[in-house]
Amino acid sequence: MRSFLLSITPLAVALGLAAAATAAFAAQDTPFTANGLTAVCTGVGSAKDNPAWKDYPVKIVLANSAGENLASAHYTITSAGKTVLETDCDAPWLLLKAPAGSYTASAVIVGGSGASRSANFSGGTGPQKELTLMFGGGQRRASAQ
Repeated sequence: MRSFLLSITPLAVALGLAAAATAAFAAQDTPFTANGLTAVCTGVGSAKDNPAWKDYPVKIVLANSAGENLASAHYTITSAGKTVLETDCDAPWLLLKAPAGSYTASAVIVGGSGASRSANFSGGTGPQKELTLMFGGGQRRASAQ
């Protein structure tokens, strides 16, 4: 029995690492395309000021009730009841270029309470629309006067 456990343990570790790799976050500041939608996770440091981000008609922002940005979320974008994009993002913004149509964006904070927030938006072109998905918690900051 002991030799069986010693031989199965490396396999279990390898399978666990493979599973963790498939749940990787989208690379920050690197656009990717799935099912006709182009998305990018951003909003941290100087990269958030990239002028190319203004070309994305939808900006989804994660924040807590104190207005502080949140990161590390699992996003699901649906249209006509079908999932068209699903990704993990470790930045506070998910920017989207989506074909014309109606969509729902849902997010769950990774490691959070499991609560989901969602908002509806229209795809297509036009000026950037900001959708803020608010999650509870956060520290209210006192201001010095």
